[in-house]
Amino acid sequence: MIDNYRSDLGAAPTARRQLAEMCFGVVRRLRSHAAELAAEHDLSFLQARALWRLEQPLATGTLAERLGLDRSNITHIVDGLETRGLVTREAQRDDRRVKLLTLTPAGRAVRAALDERIFTTQTLFESLTEEEQATLAGLLTKLLEGAAAPDPAPATA
Repeated sequence: MIDNYRSDLGAAPTARRQLAEMCFGVVRRLRSHAAELAAEHDLSFLQARALWRLEQPLATGTLAERLGLDRSNITHIVDGLETRGLVTREAQRDDRRVKLLTLTPAGRAVRAALDERIFTTQTLFESLTEEEQATLAGLLTKLLEGAAAPDPAPATA
């Protein structure tokens, strides 16, 4: 059994609920693995996600959006990273109200260590061939692009 999905059903999962449950199961496993690695660096899962998103300097609000968080929730996450010396928070030149977040050298080192470990220790995709991984990537891209597209206008009679 994989989470709530029984893999011995024999038929291909076609029901939307079943597909969603399977996706949730994969996400739970990925998140659990990432949270364990974050804890090794005394970081929360969300702090680790913030470090991963800060490849380039970002405004605090932009980081919140990319993490799918409310702006009021990002402050606590950034405070912890700043206290540890992993990020700096500076006013943006064009608009001093906007705080720009930048990784420090220590933040880049922790991000690199997390990045290296997560992909060398994650075994979830090992059962897939390279071709299957490419197919999965294509399908996930299609799903995500479809989710980002505006809903079609309702049909009128």
